[in-house]
Amino acid sequence: MTEFIILGIFSGASYALASMGIVLTYKTSGIFNFAYGGIALFLAYVFWTLRDKWHLNEWISLPLVLIVVAPLLGLLLEAIFRPLAAVAVEVQIVVALGILAFFITLVPIIFGATPTNLPTIFSHRHFRFDGITILFGGVAGESGLFTLLTAAGLAVFLFVLLQRTQFGTATRAVVDNRELAGLIAVNSNRVGQATWIISTVFAAISGILLSTQSGLDIREIPLLALYSLAPAVLGRLVSLPLAFGGSIALGVAQDVLQKFNTTGTVANIESSIPYFTLILLLMVYGSRLKEVRSSLRSLPDPGRYFEREKVRLPWGVGSAVAAGVLIPLMFSGPIQHDIAEAMAYSIVALTVVVLTGWTGQISIAQMSFAAIGAFSVAHMAGTVGSRFPLGILFGVLIAAPVGVIIGLPSLRLSGLFLALATLAFALIMDTFVYSFGAITGGQTGIGVSTVSLGPISLRGYTSQFYLCLAVLTVLAAGAWLLKRGPIGRRLSMVRDSPAAASTLGANLTLTKLAVFAVCGVVASIGGSLLAMTQQSVDPMNFAWNTSLQVLLLVVVGGRSFISGAVAAGALQLVQLLPGIPPVVHTYEPLTIAVTVILIAKGYQGLPQNAFDQARYCMAVLYRLPRPPRAARTAADRPAPDGPPVPVPAPEPVTAEVPALSTRVTHG
Repeated sequence: MTEFIILGIFSGASYALASMGIVLTYKTSGIFNFAYGGIALFLAYVFWTLRDKWHLNEWISLPLVLIVVAPLLGLLLEAIFRPLAAVAVEVQIVVALGILAFFITLVPIIFGATPTNLPTIFSHRHFRFDGITILFGGVAGESGLFTLLTAAGLAVFLFVLLQRTQFGTATRAVVDNRELAGLIAVNSNRVGQATWIISTVFAAISGILLSTQSGLDIREIPLLALYSLAPAVLGRLVSLPLAFGGSIALGVAQDVLQKFNTTGTVANIESSIPYFTLILLLMVYGSRLKEVRSSLRSLPDPGRYFEREKVRLPWGVGSAVAAGVLIPLMFSGPIQHDIAEAMAYSIVALTVVVLTGWTGQISIAQMSFAAIGAFSVAHMAGTVGSRFPLGILFGVLIAAPVGVIIGLPSLRLSGLFLALATLAFALIMDTFVYSFGAITGGQTGIGVSTVSLGPISLRGYTSQFYLCLAVLTVLAAGAWLLKRGPIGRRLSMVRDSPAAASTLGANLTLTKLAVFAVCGVVASIGGSLLAMTQQSVDPMNFAWNTSLQVLLLVVVGGRSFISGAVAAGALQLVQLLPGIPPVVHTYEPLTIAVTVILIAKGYQGLPQNAFDQARYCMAVLYRLPRPPRAARTAADRPAPDGPPVPVPAPEPVTAEVPALSTRVTHG
């Protein structure tokens, strides 16, 4: 047991570096850096490329990364986030998630995606403690001890820097009020740049040390960085000692569980401990979790766009009917199949529009709800296609209460902490629920046979296309009608000012729970259609990063518009259509991530912005209107022959002002 406790302390030290880096960024800038894992991944790849591919000495490669590459990247991140310091927190979250997706996509393009086992920075010698040989997951105990000492030393350094120096006072002043800090001779920009540089250096150290444990893997390093979210929340995102202690406790708990069993349910629980802990902490802390600078952030202004969607209901229904008639005549069966799958993605994306765009509740778990519908259909209709409607109904019955459960944190949490709760749910689905072969069918997934709706067979691609088109049209039309009714106004009130909505009599509890439940049900229906079109259900297709992808696609399409969900499906279609050059498949996710970073502050998305810009450019080409002929004055008329006719001056307008009564009535 002693050996596993010591190993847990060493393991927790790696998490401590990541959690302290997240706390440092949030405490000194007010920005929660969701992209921390992606930054650590990129800098780790840079270090190992310099050392193992370019064959530079590690004591040359390490200073290059920590003194040159990481500070330059920190300055770039500070320049991106500086204009977002006082905007709504959902914009900051979307930008951070866009940066995370950018690095996860960029790394395999530059460095390749093959996982690589790495040597340690220090020697492989082991040491003995109380007669026990200490090993650290195949890496010598000396390296684990170095990680622990590094984390402890950096924790002390940060604590002294932030609590006992003028720089720490300046960072608190900048976070509390950036403009007021400038009046007391604090250079806000310099302070912000310094804090982002320090945070990025922490990310580099975290990525390098984590990569010695799990190897260079574009999936493992961001996932290990997500382990640090629970310790960071334990310190309420501002306490470095609690973040450090929570990381050590988390590492010990995981390694002690490994002593009992390394496979089966215990192993699933061991890998899910950080996410269960995160949800538990969010529920326990509840409303006591306050966002930094929340009082200084401006509320989003969706009102200017809320009623301006360019696509009206008759036009949308008419376009759907036209597509239903023309697409089967114009395209072959496989393309119809790809379009049907894209429309199923649009149904899931529609729930993101309702939650994020209309209600202001960011959810990074919608594909997890889609997985409920997909696996329900796979179990019900996997061998008997006629049970397809029963599978959809079974998925709906499961998704509704799960949506209510996930909506419970929204009663006490909002913004950043609600996003963390939905992310934790998606990660629990990945590491715990999907690990049970009885549910997911193992690594190969579950096959779905030909399905049918009563006497109507859905074997052909055309029939699947018509079903997806009909469901998407009905759901989109229903959402359009709800948006313009009392429910839509209530959602906008919940988004803009929950306190005002409660004052006006809106039941916030019922509204939030109903929104999460209904969106979970709709996402489950979309997942059922995905199972039908893909003809198999693979857990990897419903992982947390796919939920992140759907969110980013909706932001590009316009997160306040139903057409944004359709645009998200169209962007997904590019990845599905045959004949698309491989370079497009490679760079499309990277382009989407960059686009999200650039346009996240707007609610319209690229299609609506393009429409407005085109209308503005066309207005320049219009002829200027000439004044009406009757509007010309006498001075503009040509003078007649003969002496000029005098124009009488207008008589002054006088008005009688009644005298004020000075009579006073005594009661």
